Amino acid sequence: MTPLQDAQRSQGGATRAGNQTKSDRKFLATLAASRRPLLKDVKMSEDELLRAFRELGKSGPGGDRKWLICVIVGEDGRTIRSTLDDKTILNRLKLVKGAIGFMGVTVFGDPQKGSGSTSIQVYYRPLKAGTNVIEKLDKAKRAVMAAVIKALQPIDTAIKTEVGE
Repeated sequence: MTPLQDAQRSQGGATRAGNQTKSDRKFLATLAASRRPLLKDVKMSEDELLRAFRELGKSGPGGDRKWLICVIVGEDGRTIRSTLDDKTILNRLKLVKGAIGFMGVTVFGDPQKGSGSTSIQVYYRPLKAGTNVIEKLDKAKRAVMAAVIKALQPIDTAIKTEVGE
């Protein structure tokens, strides 16, 4: 690449970073890191797993992150929602043969603040080693996103930008 292209890319990155909140920049860094397969399993007791899941459900990676949905992904690909009580989560963990990762779906960017394009992002954090875990999380991600998109309803009320009569 020529020095001019490097400079242009650097300027674009600086502009993009300037348009993002500190929370969004931290989330994007965490999102990129979460896609890498682990070399070793994360060792957690059931209590530690619940505590980590509750913390993720409350604030998300990078803090201040609102989730559309936050789940534990089980070994068999089924999910457990963060809105359930601890006892139910522990019982369901046995049914799904243990947790292989956490997953959350969030909206990135704020159209009201002019922060560029708004998008739906899926975060996941593997808890088990290996590329097959990433493949299982990707498959679960597609199923969760299909459910989230299906749950969105058509807007049947007037909106402020709509042309009236």
